[in-house]
Amino acid sequence: MNCVFLGDSLTEGVGWKRICYVTELVTQIRSTKKLNVHELRLRHSEVSEFVDFNLAGRIDVDDREFDSDLWCWNLACEGKTIDTDVAWLPLLRSLKPELVVIFRGSLESIVRPAALHESSWPWWVPSSWRGYAAMDPRCYFSTTWWRRAKQQLIDGSKQRMRLKLLARAAGAPLVDVETFTSHLTGLIAGLRELNTRVLVLGLLPVDEGRFPGSPAHFESVNKRLKQIATTEGVEFVDWGAELKRKAPHNEMFYRDGFHPNLTGARLLAEILRSRLCPQK
Repeated sequence: MNCVFLGDSLTEGVGWKRICYVTELVTQIRSTKKLNVHELRLRHSEVSEFVDFNLAGRIDVDDREFDSDLWCWNLACEGKTIDTDVAWLPLLRSLKPELVVIFRGSLESIVRPAALHESSWPWWVPSSWRGYAAMDPRCYFSTTWWRRAKQQLIDGSKQRMRLKLLARAAGAPLVDVETFTSHLTGLIAGLRELNTRVLVLGLLPVDEGRFPGSPAHFESVNKRLKQIATTEGVEFVDWGAELKRKAPHNEMFYRDGFHPNLTGARLLAEILRSRLCPQK
């Protein structure tokens, strides 16, 4: 059985360990199910003109002789929005996955400063800080004291500047709802041709202090996600609502209030596993 996960950095994971709910889901299924469970990741590579992607992951070779195999393909990539997911369709036609999980909309829906959309940055904003995510808060700081001090100084400056820009003029999401909706329905249409089960995941809660205006926009996007899933005949899970009931926000997310930490990843995996692997 092949399961495919599409998304951004919330699915791919952050840091060199790439902590994410997909890896935690694999770990949990391995411990409870009598089957071989493999996790594979594909990322774009610039090695040569003949190599477009590189491969990483874990193949289950624990000397267990189970007859069934579950292959979990994590095709998520940080910094990539939903319009790029259709590029995976040729691969998915070959894989013929039984399940495709779509966790999209978080990167697209964070409210960004108006200066980004209008290309009207004040002179006092360094050019290297003008990317759409260049001033986002860091997930964590280095454990080396001098690196940590430098990172804290730069991050503090960025946050004061970003919040000042958001207070000066109403911001807007990176991708407007209608454009995002169009890409999502197109992706679902492509997946429907594969006769596969499609599961759309709702957006996770985001910290208002770190990202002013984003929580309210996330709620409106979640409503649209549910409507689209209903209209297109696919499944929808508002796992963010379930996550809120499990623990305080700051215990489940990194300091940026956006990316799930190990605790959050494990809780998200539990929610997803209860949906995909219900206890009989």
